[in-house]
Amino acid sequence: MQNPSNKVTRTKATRMKANGAFTLIELLVVMGIIALLLAILLPALGKARATAKRVKDSTQVQQIHKGFLTLARDFNGVFPTPGVIDRVGNIPGKGAEDLLVNTHGNMYSAAIMQHAFDTNVLYCPAEVSTAVLAFANYNFDKYNVTAANDLYWDDAFKSDLTAISNVSYGTLHLNGTRKSKEWKDTYNSKFAVLANRGVKDGSLLPTDYNNSKTLAIHGGDKQWEGNVCFNDNHVAYENKFQPDGITQFGTTNPLIDDNIFKNDPEAVTADSWLTMISSVSGSGTTYTFTVTWD
Repeated sequence: MQNPSNKVTRTKATRMKANGAFTLIELLVVMGIIALLLAILLPALGKARATAKRVKDSTQVQQIHKGFLTLARDFNGVFPTPGVIDRVGNIPGKGAEDLLVNTHGNMYSAAIMQHAFDTNVLYCPAEVSTAVLAFANYNFDKYNVTAANDLYWDDAFKSDLTAISNVSYGTLHLNGTRKSKEWKDTYNSKFAVLANRGVKDGSLLPTDYNNSKTLAIHGGDKQWEGNVCFNDNHVAYENKFQPDGITQFGTTNPLIDDNIFKNDPEAVTADSWLTMISSVSGSGTTYTFTVTWD
């Protein structure tokens, strides 16, 4: 005699099939396939996102340098220099260069004030540091050449990786022979003036290199990688501190390739040294430029 309960079970299963519903086993199989596809696709998607950020970052670096080139037309070919824009004294355009204001925060803020680019361009799309923040609500009304304390930029804009920086990038150090020779529209294809910031002093010592936050910007936290902009406005993606085709220095044979994050002694301050200057102190002929790294 047929078991009535078995008949009811078969009837329900038949009715579920007729309604197009999934059985539990079928649902588990589908979920397994989806999980497998995600496991295959997620790494590729992550790599695609990283590539997109790298390309966008390259565009931003190039755009910043184009802004420098544009402003140079108003300063006899020289890139924006705070101490030249706001000279010693209170007479616009007259007086000695005020080295005390030559920080990278002031430099970038002065360029923004002249509409060379906006603040968002200075924030790397792959930024990893909580000390770096995009600057919001830039105050263009701070420009004042008539006050006793004249001001040519929004002084709330900062470049200090130990506190707050509103710019992500390492930029040519605003001092030494390098500044007088290359902080201008030389269109030198072998000289770097701007890049994703690097490891302190271009060091490969494990304590400096492996602990640097800059490794995670593009390099996946194991090796530094970054976009480097040369003075002819071309950008190269590099994984070393001595890019191919860089300027060489020294008296030995072979010559020494310029380390773009190191103050190379062989160059006698004529090298490319990309830093982030937070403050300047001193007087007369002696000045101290405080450089921050992370």
